[in-house]
Amino acid sequence: MISFVEKFKDEVGEYFERLESGLLLLEHDPDNQKVIDEIFRIMHSLKGSGGMFGFDLISEVTHDLESLYDLFRSKTQKVDSEVITFTLNSIDSLKKLMVQEPTSDHRIMAEQMIAETQQQIARITNSKYIPGSHILLLPNSSDQPAANQTTYFISFVPGENILINGTNPLYLVDELNALGECNIQVSFDNLPHLSQIDPLKCYVSWTLFIATVENIETLHDVFIFVADNAQVQIEKVSSENVISNENVLAGFLNAKFNNEHWIPNEADVLVSEKNGKKLELDEKAEAELLLKSSADSINKTFFAQTSVDSIRVDSRKIDQYMNLVSELITTQSRMELISSRHKFPELEQLTETFEKLIIQLRDNAFYMSLIPIQSVSVRFKRLIHDLSKLLDKEVELVTEGMETEVDKNIIEKLMEPLLHIIRNSMDHGIENRTIRLAKQKEPVGKITIKALLIGSYVQIEIEDDGAGLDRDRIYEKALSSGILSDQDKMSDEEIYQLIFESGFSTSTLLTDVSGRGVGLDVVRKRIQEMRGSIKISTEKDRFTRFTVNLPLSLSIIDGLLTTIGESYFVIPSSVIRKIYTVKHELLIKDFRKEVELDGFQLPYINLHEVFESEKQVPEDQFVVVVSYGIQLFGLVVDEVLREYQAVIKPLGSMLKGQDVFSGASILGTGQLALVIDTKKLIQKYS
Repeated sequence: MISFVEKFKDEVGEYFERLESGLLLLEHDPDNQKVIDEIFRIMHSLKGSGGMFGFDLISEVTHDLESLYDLFRSKTQKVDSEVITFTLNSIDSLKKLMVQEPTSDHRIMAEQMIAETQQQIARITNSKYIPGSHILLLPNSSDQPAANQTTYFISFVPGENILINGTNPLYLVDELNALGECNIQVSFDNLPHLSQIDPLKCYVSWTLFIATVENIETLHDVFIFVADNAQVQIEKVSSENVISNENVLAGFLNAKFNNEHWIPNEADVLVSEKNGKKLELDEKAEAELLLKSSADSINKTFFAQTSVDSIRVDSRKIDQYMNLVSELITTQSRMELISSRHKFPELEQLTETFEKLIIQLRDNAFYMSLIPIQSVSVRFKRLIHDLSKLLDKEVELVTEGMETEVDKNIIEKLMEPLLHIIRNSMDHGIENRTIRLAKQKEPVGKITIKALLIGSYVQIEIEDDGAGLDRDRIYEKALSSGILSDQDKMSDEEIYQLIFESGFSTSTLLTDVSGRGVGLDVVRKRIQEMRGSIKISTEKDRFTRFTVNLPLSLSIIDGLLTTIGESYFVIPSSVIRKIYTVKHELLIKDFRKEVELDGFQLPYINLHEVFESEKQVPEDQFVVVVSYGIQLFGLVVDEVLREYQAVIKPLGSMLKGQDVFSGASILGTGQLALVIDTKKLIQKYS
């Protein structure tokens, strides 16, 4: 039962994300009936499944939220911004009510949410709300007219083991009964002899007719969590309420028993003819797509085979899969080393085949762990929506390249830095409407988030069209706080980077949003921990742009295995452009640290000198040409061994201060190879 509850929690998490996304869309397009219908269906599913899995408070609260959105779904009322803000806040509260054993505080919160929802319904319908009773006195309340109802036939045959996972079929029947007027029959045909009854098995089934204003998708949603353990058939009987017409119901059952095509009653035929028989065609298509044939429903008790295009996998299993692949790569390296020593042809062939399989397995594991940035973009939209209300600023979010995929572990660690940058842009960057108009800007501010792939790196830009950074103010603040002295000479770009220093803030106000000098230093630290970088560019009164560069994966990279003295180093393949052989004497004579290759002067760093190797420098060294922004740079190593798949492990405490390394990899011999972060190395030693 615990596994089913966890699965339900995952489903609810997706429901909440879909609700937030839909509500934010609805704010800009309040007449979007498709979004309103989707929100209503989610509320309905939460209400039914919440009670089924023991989350009674979720079920109780969403019952009233469903009623609220039923007003918009039936087009009797229109959505306004107050309802959207209220619903978004309700989602935050619903997340806190995801408990099976609620405390008194939880119950008080639920009661308050129900009361506030009823108040919203009263406000929208101009009706009277009686505090404490949760009863609305509607000015013209009446039941839905029968003419607007549709009658359906439902056959519900639970699987024998449905009770084992905690499902109570009676709850589902009861939920159907709440959706309209029902005629319910219980079948005991499969009930065995008393001596053979297993109390953990279900032997009964239900057939019922329901007259309701709901559509067929809503009826199917009632059974959404038992679809794999029950046979459910839903068929349309009539386009009006015929629940009391025994002749029509009996005629339908006779046609079904005899495997005959059901012909709707006369009222339905007239409607069909009036609309050019469109309704009849719709009914036929609906039956073909959503229902099993009547012959199957009567004569067959097995489930039809279903093709599954995707499955839900716990992210921890993906992490475990990646770790196993990492260990396989290390083992393969060991196998390759043994093969090269013994020179057995069969072993060499097997090693080569094994290596190819490992590469395919690694790529498969890598792509399984990628998720699009789009999957978390609703959090950006929600933050901007909430801060717009709090700061009284109108801000539009523009996104590009959200389909770009990144390692899920990077996404998880990246969310906090990105949300803080957006928070800073909203608080410090975007001006209010009055100031923007005075500056002859558009009254509505804009924050743009762009994502794109550059080699094996993903680049994310967050730009606002606000006030920009004040270079002089930052410089003066740095002087007064002791970060700089009068003798320090810095470029404008270096001065702008000071906002990432710990405790630095130019804000004179302390707010809940920002201004406490805490945050941007953490942003830089978090990004650097992921082997990434962040830079800033700005123009006063025009824009501020944060550019974040991150690797696609944190665990496995393709690299070039090299040696410097007796130590091994890995240079990521993604930054390598060319490799040259040069005489050591040529490098000694060049005091400018530049070497001519293919007619071009190339700046370089001799890593033998940087890492102070005691081993004698070989006569011939190698220059590995790497990209550094839009420039090229040479890294001089003693020897280039081979291409290498590096499984990156975190550095131990002894090497923790060496920021020019992004991690270490274990070779087949058991020795360590340090993975070089070329950007940080060049910045530090060039």
